[in-house]
Amino acid sequence: MRRLVPILLVVSMTPALAASSPGQVPSSQNPAPAPQKAEGDAGYYFLAARHFENTGKIDDAVAALRTAIALEPGSAELRAELAGLYARQNNAVDAMNAADEALKLDPENREANRTLGSIYAALSEQKRPIRPGEDPSTYASRAISALEKSQGTTRADLGVEFALGRLYARAGQHEKAIASLERVFEAQPEYSEGGMMLAASQEDAGRLEDATTTIERTIQNNPTFFRAYPKLIDLYEQQRRWTDAAGAYALARKMNPKADLAGGHAAALLNGGEPRQAQDVLQSALASATTADPGLLYLLAQAQRQLKDYKAAAATVQKLVTSFPDDLRGHAMAAQLHISEGRTAEAITAYADLIKRAPGEATFTYQYAQLLESAGRVKEAEAALRDLLARDPQDANALNSLGYLFADRGERLDEAVDLLQRALKIDPGNPSYLDSLGWAFFRQGRLEQADVPLTEAAAKSPGNSVILDHLGDLRFRQQRFADAVRAWELALAGDGENIDRAAIEKKLRDARARTPRATPAAR
Repeated sequence: MRRLVPILLVVSMTPALAASSPGQVPSSQNPAPAPQKAEGDAGYYFLAARHFENTGKIDDAVAALRTAIALEPGSAELRAELAGLYARQNNAVDAMNAADEALKLDPENREANRTLGSIYAALSEQKRPIRPGEDPSTYASRAISALEKSQGTTRADLGVEFALGRLYARAGQHEKAIASLERVFEAQPEYSEGGMMLAASQEDAGRLEDATTTIERTIQNNPTFFRAYPKLIDLYEQQRRWTDAAGAYALARKMNPKADLAGGHAAALLNGGEPRQAQDVLQSALASATTADPGLLYLLAQAQRQLKDYKAAAATVQKLVTSFPDDLRGHAMAAQLHISEGRTAEAITAYADLIKRAPGEATFTYQYAQLLESAGRVKEAEAALRDLLARDPQDANALNSLGYLFADRGERLDEAVDLLQRALKIDPGNPSYLDSLGWAFFRQGRLEQADVPLTEAAAKSPGNSVILDHLGDLRFRQQRFADAVRAWELALAGDGENIDRAAIEKKLRDARARTPRATPAAR
């Protein structure tokens, strides 16, 4: 397949004289015969230089070009040719000096700009001056300026366009980087590195969907390019496209069975509401492992807990805690099992112990506060969350937890909305935060404002029973009874976390009674 050659100091040889150079430009594969002597003809020495270079006589090639320049001192093209010759020998300083001389005569000379820009581009990554008095921090901008001039309006040289894309990306000029790299990718879609770099620029610009499409196309054009799969998985996970992420994990694991991807695969399945499949992946991985893996054991216990196989989950937790007593995940999963089995007092004690073990782990405090609130110890829950915010006012999870605590109780709703909006500024699009904000609006009676965040939260977390329960409440209040029925049915079929099934079933019966029956078709 065709590949782009990265630009370092080597530049292609192109005709330097537009009119005065007779004959064909010799190729490196078929060295030209020595030209016939023609005294005073710069074109003769130009072709002689090409001949000498092709036969490995570099000093003679330089001398021939120097003679040509002496014969035509006003020729920027000859100096650009000399710059290119030096660059092809990795003689950066002489190449730059010759290119500078060419550009004094013709600032728009494409070959001189290409040579100079290519050298600056290579040196910009080394952060060291190549000539006395130069500032290496300016090399990237100099490279961009020179390479842009070398491209003109045609943007025809894909090698230069790729170099520009890299430079733009490093300079934070994401849209320019995208424009350059798109030209390369569209012309050479099989060049996988080009696709990876384009996707990186699109991601940096916040264009996650475009980046995802680029990586998908990269894989389509080169299915065995393994490095694209982890990037595709990362992009899917950033967008919470868990089912797609799980599918990409499956493909990557099939391509490279030795890659350590089982844990990520299982986590994507769990997040996507597929605990049974996650359990299968984890049991297979643990069976083939030579030693126990605490991460896989933790995920297996999580899958078993979601499947409500509490006995199996407890056995897995026991193995995790026994084999890895210092790994807090085992103790955290034991606390979660207490919650799942309705043992709130034991769960509170377990989380209090976890907070003592790891006072800097805020996740334990979030869960601890939620348990305190459910046990009616609201002031203690609020104090725990405010303590977290005093330590870190930008803790989005703490903002969400405190805001939701108020919203769910229908108390201090204005403060709840403020807290939740702050959380969403820190982590826009987080479905849990969107649900909390929508619920706060709902409790205020602001149904129109509640609609957008609750609808978006349900779309992003289609298996989350709490979010779907909230959406059902909103639809019922909007008198959209059929939609309420659908939301509550999905809530009952979802993950089942933290919901009152009997209460939802009662609401379902009420909504169904209000849903108009279909009129029988006329006979």
